[in-house]
Amino acid sequence: MSAEQITEKPLPYVRLAALTQTVATQPEVAAVVGPLFDQVADAIVASGGEPGLPIAEYDMDKHGVRITVGFTYDGPAIDDLVIVELPAVDSAFTATHLGSMATIDDSWHEVNEAIIAQGAEAQGACREVYLQSESEDQADWITELQQPIVRS
Repeated sequence: MSAEQITEKPLPYVRLAALTQTVATQPEVAAVVGPLFDQVADAIVASGGEPGLPIAEYDMDKHGVRITVGFTYDGPAIDDLVIVELPAVDSAFTATHLGSMATIDDSWHEVNEAIIAQGAEAQGACREVYLQSESEDQADWITELQQPIVRS
């Protein structure tokens, strides 16, 4: 399913209990994200906490893709997890992706085309906020795509 409601807005500061892993190529990402989310959720629950909103950050460079996955979290440090602070961002293009992660690349393509069409430039890591992500088949998932930008 394609991106809906592409808008420009600021992003708030977010604190996550998270794990990070780097993969060599973008096609490897899908196999890593789910298991990392499971590890983080298990660690939070084992510490007596409750996982908050799931968020992933993807930072691509010449060495591959650094994946950070976690849940919003305001508690103390948890063994085997890192606390990651995603900074507030003055301006980002955002869109809502509906449905399966199998088609999320199409939505990201639409976001990137909108950025170019508006004369902006992507800056830094992108984020995915999983607003609804419980079903196994992902048919009813709602994911907000967030790409920080800069205007020249």
